[in-house]
Amino acid sequence: MKKINNKKDKSSSDKKGDLLIQVDDLMNQLENDYGPLMLDELKKRLKKTIEEFQEDVTSVLKDAFEKHELKHKNISHQMPNGDDKDVPSYISDYENKKNRKDK
Repeated sequence: MKKINNKKDKSSSDKKGDLLIQVDDLMNQLENDYGPLMLDELKKRLKKTIEEFQEDVTSVLKDAFEKHELKHKNISHQMPNGDDKDVPSYISDYENKKNRKDK
């Protein structure tokens, strides 16, 4: 029989929930220990960190999709139009129609 390890099998939403609970506990402890000024500063820093992370992820994804699109365009331009017997006729017909619309 196979043992199930609950820590490894948790879904991402469960992990996210656990992290939020931990952050909430830490913030409550900070509020009790250091007061509202420190808590406000922490909230500002967390917000800034999350915004920077979001910008980084967006930039990386945008670059990846642009590179993929460029690679796809280069490959499609290198394909012969209707001369290749390996390409099904419906694909070559579609490519021809698409090329005519672009012009």
